[in-house]
Amino acid sequence: MSWNEYESAVERGPMSGFLKWFLLLIVIFVIVSGTGYVLGWFGEAASVAQKELGATAALHKYEWFIEQSAMIGKMDKDVELFRGRITEVKTRYATFGEPKDWSPDIRVQYNAEVKTANEDLIAVISQRNNIVREYNAASEKFNWTPFKTRPDAPQVRYEELSVS
Repeated sequence: MSWNEYESAVERGPMSGFLKWFLLLIVIFVIVSGTGYVLGWFGEAASVAQKELGATAALHKYEWFIEQSAMIGKMDKDVELFRGRITEVKTRYATFGEPKDWSPDIRVQYNAEVKTANEDLIAVISQRNNIVREYNAASEKFNWTPFKTRPDAPQVRYEELSVS
C-alpha cells in the first residue's frame, strides 16, 4: 500500500472496514436463508410425495379398498337377509288368514314386527350406502384411482325408502 491509501483509510476511520464486513455478512446470511427456505419447500414436497405415493401408502390404500369391498359385499348379504325377514314375517302371519279377519292383538303384533323389520332393513341399507359413498369418494382421488378396479366397483346404491 502506498502512503496515500493509508491516509485515506485513516480519514474514513475504522468503521468503514467494519461496515463493509458487516454488509457482506448480511448479504451472505440473506442468500443462505433464502436458499434454505426454497430448499425447504422442495423437501416438504418430497416428504408429502413419499407419504402419499410411497409403498407403505400404496399397501394401506390397497388394503382399505379390499376391506371396503368386503364390507359392501357383507352389507349386500345383510340387505337380502333383512328383506327375507320381512317376507318371513308376512308368510308366518298369512297362516292367520286375511288381515281383515285378524283379531286386534294379532294385527298389532304383525304391524309391530313388520315395522321393526322395515326399520332394520332401512338401517342396513343406509349403512351400506354410506360405505359405498366412502368407497366411491376415495376412488375419485387421483392417488387412490389405481386401487379401484371394475370388478370391485359396488352397485351405487339401494333405494333406502323402497323396502317392500
